[in-house]
Amino acid sequence: MIEVRTFEGDASEASWFLNRVWQATYGKTAPLPVWDKRLCDWRLFRNGQAPRDYLLAAYAGRQLVGTLFAEPARLRLGRVEVDGSYGPRATVTNSHRGQGIGAKLAQELLRRHQDRAAQLALGFTTAAPRPQGFWRRAWNTRLFGGLALWMYAFDARALSRWSFTDSERRLFSLARPFLRHRFRDADREGIRLYQPTDLGRCMTLVHDMLRPVTLGYTYTAEQLAAQLQYRDVPRTFVLEQDGEVRGLVSSHSLLMTGMGELTTEVVDLMAFDASVSDEDRQRLLQVAMQDMEHRGVACAGMLRGPALSGCLLLRSGWVPLPRRARLACLMPTCDLDLPAAPCVFTHLR
Repeated sequence: MIEVRTFEGDASEASWFLNRVWQATYGKTAPLPVWDKRLCDWRLFRNGQAPRDYLLAAYAGRQLVGTLFAEPARLRLGRVEVDGSYGPRATVTNSHRGQGIGAKLAQELLRRHQDRAAQLALGFTTAAPRPQGFWRRAWNTRLFGGLALWMYAFDARALSRWSFTDSERRLFSLARPFLRHRFRDADREGIRLYQPTDLGRCMTLVHDMLRPVTLGYTYTAEQLAAQLQYRDVPRTFVLEQDGEVRGLVSSHSLLMTGMGELTTEVVDLMAFDASVSDEDRQRLLQVAMQDMEHRGVACAGMLRGPALSGCLLLRSGWVPLPRRARLACLMPTCDLDLPAAPCVFTHLR
């Protein structure tokens, strides 16, 4: 008999289960992120201090056979902020598929949202155009597409070897002579790593950046503190001018499997004070890119943010990818009004 309840393990067990199932199911046909212990701890557990409201598991006796993990989140809906969750992803072992475990996990997540008056669950996807069947049956669902992705290739040769398809391998091979590495010459004056004492000013920058957003992720001070610095996971650089932090770039590294393994970097946040010049914005991004190259990152990716200039990215050598990314909105009730044409902010994970 399958029992769905709060996940009883830690970041190590979560990492082991997720990666084992994902690799067994999709590892030979598609690139996959590796959610190692450090990443699971950062996003879901916080050394045992994070709430487990939306950390669900399915057990057959003592055997873990399925999980559904989501982060409690503060979300922007129209011009108000509401409680909800971010990133629900169901994982079920191959040996126990076809038994309705995914649906049971989705229904339990729905019940917990209703019990807590949480209004929305958001998920990001670059894959299937429709949510899986158990989401459609248990939740009211809606997809918003057309989210722009940007990429920078530090090592096109490594990307070519890693890619699954011939077209991608040819693309990265042809791109090598055209890659620009001007970031190597960027001046670091006034740019340094984030410190906890910067939180208040960074909160103001992020709040201003999110002002136009009508659907997506937002931050409490506690959540932003963990987003900008948690052990050795996120790397955040700030631009200080006249004794005040006026810009930030925050990212984290992620191991990806394909035809082998390579390290990528995900840029989570970029925010600037209105007074910062285009040249200084580019310089801060390029200093962060210097750090990525130094750490052996093969490529970097980010989602187009609400206040992020495409010209800034193009000047720094980033290239836009096809608009295949989507935001999935899962709603506990049918009477929730979503913006018709929202300004979206979410994370690339």
